[in-house]
Amino acid sequence: MSTTKYVKLKAKKPIGGFVFLTVQQLCLVWWAYRIRLIQLRDFRVWFAAQEMVARRCQRAPDHVPDYTPQELHRLVGGVGGEHLRASLRRLDALGLLTWSNTTLTFATSPTDLRGLEDLAGFFTMYQAIPNHHRRIPVPRQAVRLIAGGLKASVIATMLGHLLRCLYYREQRCVSGGWCKASWIAEVFDFDLRSIKAARKHLVDIGWLRTLHTPQILCNRWGTYTLISLSWTRAALEHAAADRAAPPSSQSPPPSEFCTTGLPPLPKEDQEPLQELQHQQPAPPADAALAATPLQSAAPTPDGQTGVEQQAKDQTTSPTLPPTLQHIVPEDLRDTARLLTLFEQAQIQGLIGTSDSARLTFLATAEHACIIGSSNPCGLFAALIRRQLWHYVTDSDEDAASARLKQHLYGRDAPRRPAPVPTAPEPAALSKDAFMVRELHRELARAGFQGDAFGMVHRAYPEWTRARWDHAVAELATAQQGWQRANALNCLDDLTGVRDGLGCLAAAIADGDETG
Repeated sequence: MSTTKYVKLKAKKPIGGFVFLTVQQLCLVWWAYRIRLIQLRDFRVWFAAQEMVARRCQRAPDHVPDYTPQELHRLVGGVGGEHLRASLRRLDALGLLTWSNTTLTFATSPTDLRGLEDLAGFFTMYQAIPNHHRRIPVPRQAVRLIAGGLKASVIATMLGHLLRCLYYREQRCVSGGWCKASWIAEVFDFDLRSIKAARKHLVDIGWLRTLHTPQILCNRWGTYTLISLSWTRAALEHAAADRAAPPSSQSPPPSEFCTTGLPPLPKEDQEPLQELQHQQPAPPADAALAATPLQSAAPTPDGQTGVEQQAKDQTTSPTLPPTLQHIVPEDLRDTARLLTLFEQAQIQGLIGTSDSARLTFLATAEHACIIGSSNPCGLFAALIRRQLWHYVTDSDEDAASARLKQHLYGRDAPRRPAPVPTAPEPAALSKDAFMVRELHRELARAGFQGDAFGMVHRAYPEWTRARWDHAVAELATAQQGWQRANALNCLDDLTGVRDGLGCLAAAIADGDETG
């Protein structure tokens, strides 16, 4: 029996916030795509519209929002123009999305769809999802990721894990659950190999995290998976370094270390072949090795053998310089090498020389890393040579900007404050403490002041003075923890003021030194 403890990630909200989407909404829009009522671009436009509404979630009640096609294009990327307008028309004709400059309305049930009578496929998919009467706190980072142009298989894998591994309980996002790739392939009508490749890509970029699961549990429930609640595009560069192929300095060993000959056959298999007249048997592997002798393994003056010295020279040999004619994964990971490619693209007239062009070039690399799940280098080369800069989205530019600042200034952003430590979350209240808290609230509304133990004891004799005092003490301890957490949150809100004071102090110090 396995003793592995399968933990869950909990947070008030993911980094960047979340959007509540029902299981029925996700099934509706995916089912419409799979039966070709809408295109994949329309699917991405639907998610981009969800992000546009989420950006205005804290607007004043009297403020009228302004939704523009330009904002939609920056989220979706691509050619835009008539293509986006055609997507909006298809979504509106089906009833999935109603677009206006001030209001965006989304379908929430099959009854909102127009012109459809056969919904058997939708209900088949909907019933295959356990616990489908709920809302899912979809991270906005994932919403923007889907809107930005992922492959359909990657989107299906993301949605499958959101349905099985992300919940909203007790006003907190809870990540962690069992999910089988075969279940996703069956529900979303996809090839199993494509789903497994997409899951590997999501693990490589850090959006998913799989825990070691015994095979007996994998066969029954699938792999235990966590959806990262702290995932951002800024972490993509480090994740790509872990999944990339070895650089050219770690190329395979020379041919003399790799023999292609097969081992000699057993003696009983050689006996029937002794009298063959029309075939020249291939030389045994030992002869092939003798024809190409290995280098001497005599120790060198520093104590290393020749083989060890050659292997060391291989790993320390300089990496080939970057070139647009042959882009390798290391070029996309290393910002310095990427800027070298940018200079080469300038010389060839593929891009301009401004800072904006440099940011666009890096954003294109970010786009290729996140979208090109199977061949990011090939996708990046195609985008550069064809000058398809319009595929870059706002999320790509944000990630490229953070990466460029890290390269130029040595940190994520100028004057970025250190993270403020957060207080440990108090334990959940017991039933007694919860009852005392609610009773105090009701009595405070009624204007009562004093000890309420006497009234409680008369109504419920099982409540003794010791039980009452214990619940009151537990409530007081929890309230102190809540106050401490609120104070740290207020301190976090003042980080901008702290940065300004730090810059002012530095300026005063510099003035004193020069004076």
